[in-house]
Amino acid sequence: MPKVSHDYVKKKKNSILEAAISVCKAKPLYEIAMRDIIRESGLSQGGIYRYYSDLDEILVAVINQTNGNADYRQVVDEIIEYSNSPKESIEKLFTFLGEYIQENLSTVGKIQFELTILFANNPERQKKILSNITENESGQYLVERLFQTIHEGISLGSFQPEVSIEQLFTLIMTSIDGIVRDVVLQKCYGMFQNEQVQFDEIRLMNTLCKSVLLLLGSK
Repeated sequence: MPKVSHDYVKKKKNSILEAAISVCKAKPLYEIAMRDIIRESGLSQGGIYRYYSDLDEILVAVINQTNGNADYRQVVDEIIEYSNSPKESIEKLFTFLGEYIQENLSTVGKIQFELTILFANNPERQKKILSNITENESGQYLVERLFQTIHEGISLGSFQPEVSIEQLFTLIMTSIDGIVRDVVLQKCYGMFQNEQVQFDEIRLMNTLCKSVLLLLGSK
């Protein structure tokens, strides 16, 4: 077999990833099989396995690519750096998060949500996939900086919390997860279509922000 160039291999692997991402948009991550990617890519089974050893290796590559393309840690740092107060930082971080979720729901949002279901039902696959993820998900970084900003505001006397910090942080994390989950279910799966309320991630994040500032006793 003739030796192929690095660029050729990279191009082939990228074309497989593009097919996999298309499948991820159309089908739940935890239901995807190798045959779905083979069908979407137009390659033979042997053509796929020449570049990827199994389905999980492809999923890891998809996750690393989407996380890498969606790296907004620098944006988070700039929001905090150019804000005039902890309160302003918090407001801008929640606004940014709502806008980001809206723009990236069908890729990053959907994949991250479906990963939790996949991992809950397949702990062995969870270990295999997580151990090979090299691109950190920026959402965790945003939450960490948000918590740091809250601590800073308390230290400065800007905030006088009405509840314990542990309770507040738990509320923030579960609320963000719940917003992402329900927005994904409605907009990607067609659930809650008979409900009178259409979920708007930007408005929901704005409401959560106001609730957090209220519980912080923001001045």
